[in-house]
Amino acid sequence: MLWNKKGKAGTAAVTRVAPVSAALPDPNERALDVLTTLIKLYGKYAFDTDSCAAAELEAQCNEWATRISLGAARPEPAGAGANDSEPPRALLTRDWPGLIGFVQAQRRSEGEYVVRSMSNFREAILCFADCLGRTLGDEQRSDQAIGKQLDTLSRALETRDTTRICTEAQAMVQSVRDSISMRRQREVAQAQALGDRLRALREELAEARKKAEVDALTQLSNRAAFDAHLAHLASLGQLLGEAPCLILADLDHFKAINDSYGHPAGDEVLRRVSHCLSRTFLRKHDFVSRYGGEEFAAVLIDTTLAQAEMLSRRLVDNVRALEIRHGEHEIRATISLGVAALGPGENSASWLARADAALYRAKRSGRNRHELALAPGA
Repeated sequence: MLWNKKGKAGTAAVTRVAPVSAALPDPNERALDVLTTLIKLYGKYAFDTDSCAAAELEAQCNEWATRISLGAARPEPAGAGANDSEPPRALLTRDWPGLIGFVQAQRRSEGEYVVRSMSNFREAILCFADCLGRTLGDEQRSDQAIGKQLDTLSRALETRDTTRICTEAQAMVQSVRDSISMRRQREVAQAQALGDRLRALREELAEARKKAEVDALTQLSNRAAFDAHLAHLASLGQLLGEAPCLILADLDHFKAINDSYGHPAGDEVLRRVSHCLSRTFLRKHDFVSRYGGEEFAAVLIDTTLAQAEMLSRRLVDNVRALEIRHGEHEIRATISLGVAALGPGENSASWLARADAALYRAKRSGRNRHELALAPGA
């Protein structure tokens, strides 16, 4: 307790000063802060759906958080004030029904997207199971037919009747040929059915992956996304129809560019070359990434090796034609490429190693060119 004494001419007037108490936080304001934080967190951890991108949803959530936090002004009804002669004052209002509707619609959309995605994967698994079941059944019936033919041939051998033995042997040979022919036909038909389903899933996966992890400087997919995509395609292997092609690219003498013009200039070269790669590989299922440093990679599906080689030549020409200005300097760049088609039964490590070896053959041969990879095991 504080006391303040005042007075004059021997008199004193005593005034008591009340203690200052800390103001308690307003529970309503605290609840509003928590709510706006939750709305922002909902947007921060959003994910892409087929109807809304994660970045778009995050922007919408941030907008709603601001609208709820600050409120919107609406005029006070006439006559509501203490003095009717005063102009109407602006009151703050918050669109609670709008916020509830927004969250409800978004959660419903996300739920439907998850259900559709799970249904697609379930259908794919059932497709695999159905093909496997039919294959096992067909193989069992084929084996049973051959087994019966073998029994007939065995009995014919016991009779020592050369005519009967020759007849049954010819029938046995024909049965085996028919079995092999039917097996090949089944393999082609089943591979086609699985391939059609896998292509549909591949489109969804490729689109989702392109929206995933992105290199900040070049805006291309980063190394982690590339590794996952390469392993995925290698595991699908021959089910993809045309073997996918991998192109590894490396900027020539990039260290000299950094040393001569500085790292900002080097970054500009990387951005321009990245844009050049994106313009060369335009299809939505072409996968282009920054492999690391001044290295890039492109994975092409439904593309023949001849088409991949043609695109490689085009990329070399496009990079060589770039006019890159940084300050007062004009920088020229060239690129070397290694091209490899996925071999039968090949894994991602072998595929990558062959493309890398072709890239370094291109660099040893003078750079500013492409080289085709050797066949697996060569």
